[in-house]
Amino acid sequence: MPRAGALAVLYDGDCGFCSRTAEVLRRLDGDRRLDLIPVQRAHLVLPDAPPETRLLETIHVRDAGGAWTTGGAAWVRIAGAVPWLSPLSLVAGLPLFDRLVEPVYRLVARNRHLLSRVLGAEACRFPRPPS
Repeated sequence: MPRAGALAVLYDGDCGFCSRTAEVLRRLDGDRRLDLIPVQRAHLVLPDAPPETRLLETIHVRDAGGAWTTGGAAWVRIAGAVPWLSPLSLVAGLPLFDRLVEPVYRLVARNRHLLSRVLGAEACRFPRPPS
C-alpha cells in the first residue's frame, strides 16, 4: 500500500520516457510525498486501481483520500506535491495557462515514443496512438 498521505503516481514501467520521468520525480521528491508505482504493479498495490489497459492510456494519480486524477490535471497534482515543482502548479492554475495543461500533456503523451528515443531510453511498448 502507498504510504499514508503520499500521492500515488502510476506510470508505465515499460516506457523509457515514463520511467526516466519517474526517476527525475524521485530525485526531486526529497520529502517523499510521492509513491511512484509502475502501472504493471498497480493491482498489487492499489486494489481500487482501474484496469491496466485504462491505466496505460494516461497518467493516473490517487490521493490519500482515494480520489483519482488523470492526464494534465494529474501532472498539476504531482507538481503541487513536490516543492521544487510547486511553481509549475501555481502557473497551471492561472487564466490561459489552465487551458493549456491538457493539450500540452496530450502532446507529450502522444510523442513519448519519440521522447524515449531522444533520451536514449527503450521506446515505449504501449502501441503508438493513431495520428
